[in-house]
Amino acid sequence: MKNNLYLLAVIIALIIATLACGSSNTGEKVGEGGTSPTSAPPKVEVYKVGDIIQMEDHTIVLNSAIFQGSTLKTNFSLKNTGAEEIAVSSLMSFEAKDSEGTKLEQDIFDCGSSFDGTVLPGDKLKGNICWSGATTSTVKIYYTANLFGSGAVVWEITK
Repeated sequence: MKNNLYLLAVIIALIIATLACGSSNTGEKVGEGGTSPTSAPPKVEVYKVGDIIQMEDHTIVLNSAIFQGSTLKTNFSLKNTGAEEIAVSSLMSFEAKDSEGTKLEQDIFDCGSSFDGTVLPGDKLKGNICWSGATTSTVKIYYTANLFGSGAVVWEITK
């Protein structure tokens, strides 16, 4: 009986601690409907075709970006400058959105050589990624090198 009472006290203490440390689901008004918040969001650096972007263990370049109707065809190059091999997945590491925020569908069948594979230290990979459904004149491409990290490399493409 004494052990049960002790166990119950520990469980209650854990529940109270969990509730006290939990995240809040309440909000705070920051502006009127249709207006933006009073504080500006942090500015994300946006790159363009041809910029060489140095990552932790590799460089990546968007070599070209061509609109063919509502399809955006891109060509990338990656060079492994680290000591470990790098796995590149166009489906897992890349996404594209139009200026309205609509995510474009990756077209994996009619795009030519894919930008997928393993890159050994000192080696390179070059290939294409295509997206369909572009209805606005501007598209942003997002590259996330580390799926569990924060942030992304962003390129902006205009028709």
